[in-house]
Amino acid sequence: MFDKSRLKAALIEYKKRFVQTQWPDEKYKWEAVKCFQVNWDVNASDFAGMLTKSLSQAANLLTSANNFPAGMITGFAKSAGEEVRAMFIELYDESKDICERIENFKQKSSSLLERYGNGAKQHYQYENAISTYLWLRYPDKYYIYKLTEVKEVSNVLKSDYTFKRGAYASNIRNFIAFYNEICAELQQDEELKNMLASQITGTCYPDPELRTLTMDVGFFINKYYDKDEWWPKGYTPGLSADGWESLLNDSEVFTESSLEIMKRMLDYGGKANCTQLAIKYGESRNFYNAGSSALAKRVVQRTGCPVLQRDDRGNKWWPVLYVGRVAEKNEKGSYIWKLRDELAEALGRVDLSKVNLYANLAPNFWKISHGKDCITDAEAAAFEKRRVVVVHKDTAAKGKTKVSQGEDFMATMKKGDFFYLCRGNSIRLLGRIDSDEVEENSEKQDGWCERSYTVIAESRDTSPYTGDKKWWTPNDNSTCIAVPDGEMQQFENYILKPYFDITREELLKNDASGIHYWFLNANPKIWSMASMPVGEVQDYTLYNDNGNKRRVFQNFLDAKAGDMVIGYESTPVKQVVALMRISAEQDGEKIYFEKLEGLASPIDYATLKECPELEKMEYFVNPQGSLFKLTKGEYEFILDMIRDENPTPSKKDKDKYTKENFLKDVYITEAKYDRLVSVLKKKKNIILQGAPGVGKTFAAKRLAYSIMGEMDEDRIEFIQFHQNYSYEDFVMGYRPAGDGFELKYGIFYRFCQKAANHPDKDYFFIIDEINRGNMSKIFGELLMLIEADYRDKRATLAYNGLSFSVPKRLHIIGMMNTADRSLAMIDYALRRRFSFFDMEPGFDSEGFINYQKGFANDTFNTLIERIKDLNREIMQDRSLGKGFCIGHSYFCNADECTDEWMKDVVDYDILPMLSEYWFDDNAKLQRWENILHGVFQ
Repeated sequence: MFDKSRLKAALIEYKKRFVQTQWPDEKYKWEAVKCFQVNWDVNASDFAGMLTKSLSQAANLLTSANNFPAGMITGFAKSAGEEVRAMFIELYDESKDICERIENFKQKSSSLLERYGNGAKQHYQYENAISTYLWLRYPDKYYIYKLTEVKEVSNVLKSDYTFKRGAYASNIRNFIAFYNEICAELQQDEELKNMLASQITGTCYPDPELRTLTMDVGFFINKYYDKDEWWPKGYTPGLSADGWESLLNDSEVFTESSLEIMKRMLDYGGKANCTQLAIKYGESRNFYNAGSSALAKRVVQRTGCPVLQRDDRGNKWWPVLYVGRVAEKNEKGSYIWKLRDELAEALGRVDLSKVNLYANLAPNFWKISHGKDCITDAEAAAFEKRRVVVVHKDTAAKGKTKVSQGEDFMATMKKGDFFYLCRGNSIRLLGRIDSDEVEENSEKQDGWCERSYTVIAESRDTSPYTGDKKWWTPNDNSTCIAVPDGEMQQFENYILKPYFDITREELLKNDASGIHYWFLNANPKIWSMASMPVGEVQDYTLYNDNGNKRRVFQNFLDAKAGDMVIGYESTPVKQVVALMRISAEQDGEKIYFEKLEGLASPIDYATLKECPELEKMEYFVNPQGSLFKLTKGEYEFILDMIRDENPTPSKKDKDKYTKENFLKDVYITEAKYDRLVSVLKKKKNIILQGAPGVGKTFAAKRLAYSIMGEMDEDRIEFIQFHQNYSYEDFVMGYRPAGDGFELKYGIFYRFCQKAANHPDKDYFFIIDEINRGNMSKIFGELLMLIEADYRDKRATLAYNGLSFSVPKRLHIIGMMNTADRSLAMIDYALRRRFSFFDMEPGFDSEGFINYQKGFANDTFNTLIERIKDLNREIMQDRSLGKGFCIGHSYFCNADECTDEWMKDVVDYDILPMLSEYWFDDNAKLQRWENILHGVFQ
């Protein structure tokens, strides 16, 4: 889905320039398709010549200053014509999945590069080029894919589709679905269709489905449409820079909080949205949103300047201070605000040095009153039940401040602030605001707003207050007013102690507002945070090897014990890899960092850099140095990104799972279970081998559960090997990203990092069909590290040159089908790293016997006896043996034992397997078919 009104607006501009500019510049796209369609012949005897001619009109699409896909693919065709022919045949096979075809084309291009690249570093056959080949061949179905372009179009049109760097398959699918939706809209636009038809010539593809036109509209939106359009264009408050300067010096108009908003806007570059300001400087989004509206109202009241009217005849206040534009999809909020030029000039003239740039994170204390003159008893009871405090947004100022109580409630009050609630002159409770969100109150509406809270304590005395009177005491006619810092001792004596038996110090003892946040940039060749064990402390010198102070030296002095740290490793890793904490502040020589958590899925530099909310982060402004400040908002924003990719383990109670549960579920004897557990704990790596149907996969997970003592899926990873599985999938490797390559971590590497975060817990990595992969190729240097004696020992990895270890309590469980003749046996070097445990049919186990008795079915009992007879013959067969026996799991997990079910097992599971076993002995196969079918006679 996308905003169709925004597409219509873009099409108006597109049509304006189509005939004079767009078509002359972009006509070559339609000509390129026509050229390809005329010349393409996959069976041509001179395939390389045919391919070169077919692509001859696509130079603008397949050749640029640093990108040469056409030259490379035609060069490959000259060297290996039949291989390239086969690549295109597969690419154009519409019966196969598109992402699979694209991936195969890239992989085969890599192989060609190794053999025929003549020293070239890239083959340039990536999504953009390959989608161009698809579009040229099937122009009524495909479009040219370019990530940066489709992301921009998605932003402009406010689509629901997401495009993330590195998520190739989902990006391609979302791209096609998104452009198909746009195309459907274009197909209904008769004016646009007629414009295209009027320009099409005999050298152009007619584009009946408008796919190429859709692609061109996307190109236009990305390159030309809606660039830096600020609104409203026809309105101005009519204030000069001198007029704004006079207002800035008027404390009744520009209050302290108003000046803070202005200073932060100016510091951010003069344009930002509320979310960006909140992340960078602190305070809530409402502080900037409601605070700006309140400021604009005061400006209008003081000057009488004109106000822009809303469609509902109300006033739009923000255009008094700012111009705005609609926020792009990757920008939080609805609008980006920019200071009016005259206001920005005036701000440059006044002294803002004493205005706070960053918010004070310490909690404030407030009085909030649900007055009896405007809130009924029923309403007050409902508010307390829902745990909300309610204040009207236009409640007037009180005391010495010029800021209205409504503005304070809407903008100044923040999450974490304390308040006491009174009803009339009666003190009801002590609470803490638990959200920065301000909502309209559903009971009263009409300008009444609410905030949610958490109760800390109920009042010990609800009788009328009779103490001294202050602005913030119950006997003053105030609604929402902060307790001044200079009167905190009185507040404690008048309110906190007598009514709640608590002191301010006790309230603040668990307050985290004093914690600061940092971004630590480390060279992984010197100090690898990713390789550092969780809980270990690393010191970091305040001076470099030459005795000079580290860059941004003051940060090292300001960092305190308990401060939180985002751990980032520089080139070649360029990823956030850990969460750290300052365990001890600097001692004049060193500062100390403790690792709290390693990230199984690190966050790339490019991902951070793309976030507009982080564009003013100290590290991005000037990356020279080691320790950089983060605001609380920046830290929490990065932490949210981390948690999206690295969820914390579920804290829900897990179902218990014991040895007894295992023996009930898995049909082996207690003695074999005890030996299996003993071997796995000692060896760390085990392969469960056996015939089909003996329950290897079923047993593997339950073995893990039984050792953990609970069914914790967070500590189990399950994969399946296949012939194309590689070290790059398993450990790490370079993958195409945009126009280059990025180092990506594999599933085993990430799981090891995850297990390392909990060294006191067992983790299990389960590999199905372990002998289907080339294990020496997949494990690489990890063949040594997985050995029991080398656990927690470090070795240097080939790809990134950094040290790595396999955690001591990570267990590897493999499964191997001994009846598959197509698979090679595991080599001896690998065999000694694993113990092998035979899984045998469990028909005689106590568990299966009890299961069998539960059916009380004579036919089932007879069938099981025949299967046992069959297994004895299989074991005696020299070409087979016990590894080919029929397993018990074929006959398990049935809710009801019927003849139909048993016949299905025989006909569709057992007999097909026997036909493979005895493919050269038809008589034996027929005899057992008769025996098994005879059970049902």
